[in-house]
Amino acid sequence: MNRIVENKKLKGEITAITSKSYAHRAIFCAALCKGESIIEIDNISKDIDSSLNAIISMGVEVRRLKNKFYIRPPKEFTSPITINVGESGTTLRLLMPIIASLGLVAKIIRTGSLINRTNSVYFEEFPKHGVNIYEKDECIFLSGKLQNYNFVLPGNISSQFISGFLIASGFFNENFNIHISTQIESKPYIDMTIDVMEKFGALVVEKYNSYIAKNTFLSTNYVVEKDWSNALFFLAAGVNVKGLDINSKQGDIKALEFFKTLGYENISKRGFHLVKKSPTQLTRVLDAKNMPDAVPILCVMAGLSKTKTKVINIERLRLKESDRVKSTVEMLENLGIKVKLGEKSFSFVGIDKFNKATINSYNDHRIAMTASIAASYSDGALTIIDSESVEKSYLNFFDDFKSLGGETHVL
Repeated sequence: MNRIVENKKLKGEITAITSKSYAHRAIFCAALCKGESIIEIDNISKDIDSSLNAIISMGVEVRRLKNKFYIRPPKEFTSPITINVGESGTTLRLLMPIIASLGLVAKIIRTGSLINRTNSVYFEEFPKHGVNIYEKDECIFLSGKLQNYNFVLPGNISSQFISGFLIASGFFNENFNIHISTQIESKPYIDMTIDVMEKFGALVVEKYNSYIAKNTFLSTNYVVEKDWSNALFFLAAGVNVKGLDINSKQGDIKALEFFKTLGYENISKRGFHLVKKSPTQLTRVLDAKNMPDAVPILCVMAGLSKTKTKVINIERLRLKESDRVKSTVEMLENLGIKVKLGEKSFSFVGIDKFNKATINSYNDHRIAMTASIAASYSDGALTIIDSESVEKSYLNFFDDFKSLGGETHVL
């Protein structure tokens, strides 16, 4: 689905949507509890639906009453099972160690870009611990039960593999010992996993390059917090966003520090409303290591300043929903910004106003939403290819966009 977004200034106030990263983790923790948990999720996206459908396919009972999800695991998990995770990489990577730890025979179906995203860590680690794993076309097949809960995992491919093993530990009385063999990328996502696990009664001890996961999960009532990642789009547009936790463990909260280098300050007393108040720094560095989802929108905002920005630690951006280095750089260039691209970084100098352009989202929700906000700062309307990709994390993005004064229509 392609869409035209007109050059309109957004204004007003909105409440941030639910954090899908926290929702995924809470759903899987609840699925491994003894007894019923109640999870409050105010906003559902396709990715969150994937995790809910995944645990239902495992035999977990899920009842919904408005924004409350009553999750009750079965007395015993049984095989075989077939699970369709759609395009949700988080669902897939958190799910596989759970299936392996339960010893289930499973067929997991992937769709779209997820088919080609790497799961090399599991293919290397599972066979060392008694689990058979292979893939054919869009499917991954698992059988066997994890043995010897001492794991050695790389931290520089995706933190989701580490989070997957951590959550899987919550079903057992035995400790899971996870040693990290490399530098950790996107560590805030591991911190979020530990935060949710502790709310469900588990304990994770962090030591130098290792994690020890203890205790089984206890059923609980859990309210999923609001999402900084998706809030950044409307913050960049100058909208007042309510409901965000300033003490959140989400890595994308660090985007506020980057906005400060662009001269933006928060002027809201009951939310976050960013307005340019102070001079822009002449140069700045955007480190993609711990907030890869924020890179596209922060690059676009930096692109509105005639100063230099260098984006570093970009290697893992190539492993997201799109090759996010390619899709971000191409978007910037189509908007009129000259980009110098290297192996581990790219840099650019901003301009006054963006070109009227066509932006290919490459089916990446972050690119599609970023391009929609960029239209507010362009010489004319922007055309976005595959705009429906926003539904992956923000089902009603364009409804909220229009409620704030945006104008858009599907081609």
